[in-house]
Amino acid sequence: MASTYPRDTDTLWRESQVVVRRFTDELTGTTALERQVQEAQMESDEEEDKETRQRLKLLYEDSSKDRPLSDDFDVAEIARQELQKVLEVFRKEAKLTWRRRLGSTSKSAKTRAIDVFDMSIETDFSQLKNAIDTLEDSWKQEHGVAAKNHTDIAVLLSESIANVSDEVSRCSKWLLIIRTRDVRATLAGIYARMFRFYGDTMEWYLRSKLSRAVQSFNENLKDRYDSAITAIRMQIKELYREAFIANGAMTAIVHADLEALKRQSRRQRTRYAPQDFVAGHRMARMLEATWMEVQSLKWTIESTEQRLPAGLPEARRQDLATTCISRLQARTFADVFKPYIVGDEGHALLSTGSLWKAEDKILHRLRQWMAEDEASRILWISSPFEAGITLSGSSAAALSTLAAALQAETPIISHFCQRPRRDQTRGSMTIEQVGMIGLAYSLIYQLLQFNNEEEELDLKEEDIAALDGTDTSWDSSLRVLRVLLDCAPALMFCVIDGLNDLAWTDGGDWCGQFLGILVARQRKEGTVFNVLLTTTGQSRTLNSHVQSKDRCMGTKKATEVMRSGSRIGLAGSMQNN
Repeated sequence: MASTYPRDTDTLWRESQVVVRRFTDELTGTTALERQVQEAQMESDEEEDKETRQRLKLLYEDSSKDRPLSDDFDVAEIARQELQKVLEVFRKEAKLTWRRRLGSTSKSAKTRAIDVFDMSIETDFSQLKNAIDTLEDSWKQEHGVAAKNHTDIAVLLSESIANVSDEVSRCSKWLLIIRTRDVRATLAGIYARMFRFYGDTMEWYLRSKLSRAVQSFNENLKDRYDSAITAIRMQIKELYREAFIANGAMTAIVHADLEALKRQSRRQRTRYAPQDFVAGHRMARMLEATWMEVQSLKWTIESTEQRLPAGLPEARRQDLATTCISRLQARTFADVFKPYIVGDEGHALLSTGSLWKAEDKILHRLRQWMAEDEASRILWISSPFEAGITLSGSSAAALSTLAAALQAETPIISHFCQRPRRDQTRGSMTIEQVGMIGLAYSLIYQLLQFNNEEEELDLKEEDIAALDGTDTSWDSSLRVLRVLLDCAPALMFCVIDGLNDLAWTDGGDWCGQFLGILVARQRKEGTVFNVLLTTTGQSRTLNSHVQSKDRCMGTKKATEVMRSGSRIGLAGSMQNN
């Protein structure tokens, strides 16, 4: 039964946007009108993404016209300014105390606390806590066992000074990330309360015995200090709340960048020409231009002659049985096997908007590998293993290759392998087998996004449905992968990073079978299919499948590669940080 409640305008608008999005995503771009519609949608997406990004950035960074100077976010300077304000308040209070103490030659406890404040401003205010610790030690030596109320207060102050100081120091680090006036004001308020608490603590320690004896009858004295500590911690919680909101905004922007990269890849895969003999040259030039920070390559790419055949070779036209399914029908099963993908195409690693350049020897071999358009090539790049480094020199080379392909709109499939977690294992499968299943499914998922949705595949529904994540689906996944590779003549490049991590124990056999599928595609007549394998460390399995002439071993460790590297900015939304 349909709802009788009227829907508001915003709901109707969102629903219409979903329909429009579904319509534009299904366009193949084969006609001028379809391409115009797609371009209009892309422009709308970019404008919407830009507005969303600007709104999100205001949660962790003030706009350029309102942005304070960088010195305004110097934590030490903020603390010094607040200490000076607290000191002025203490001086005013001390004057009132002095009027009441006319005739007395000794300094009041507040005046002596001011002297400690003055020394901290002149030297280093971080030493203020040390001065309080010294006062505490002196008080304990002088008084030993004091009245219970005094002892309770001393214990409270001693514990609170240490804890509050640490808490304020930790929360102040958020200012290194979040640059808004609101967060700065909140931190300033925290420092003001903390220094006021410091001053009250010093004043209590510096009071005379008679003064403390009189105060010992005040049962609410301890509550006063408790309230001050609670107020500080409440304000610290408020800063963390603001920081969590800002952190959520940053995460949303990174996620949006990731989704933009995925959309860009999907759009490119639907527009790939059947064959593109200069795709590798475009990619090689884009890689070199990016690494050399040359941005004037666009005219060269646009003027590159596209030698495209009128249609597929006759040998590619197969008479398929009526039981076969189309690519579009095969896509309907993608949501079933997608959850078993372990690893990433590389978009998540590219979403930071920057990479590091590999060493010159690797760069030279990559250029040769990319520009090869006469025969299929396989290139294995390895770099030394170093504990604690998450991005090796070889992985940086793989990411750079993927970035160049996206910029040059070169047909490519890629996967960055990960060893599955223990909770991702299924049945009697090993970690390596789960990872290999994830790798095969990832490439299948990407190949299903290629254009020509109505093309019939030499596959049946049960072939795709068999991709259920079990070890018995391995043979089916290899068959599906082989068929989809045969039906993607535009595909010229494949990048696999970290395959050696899945080649242990039973994974070694499956790894060899997987490589056999890629090599079989390379051996097909009239096919150019270049495969890049990158690993951290060596691999016995790859040693038996890759000739020595097709290997390139980096001599620098990851830290050295990263230290000597240069930033790589991606085109499109990735530049609008």
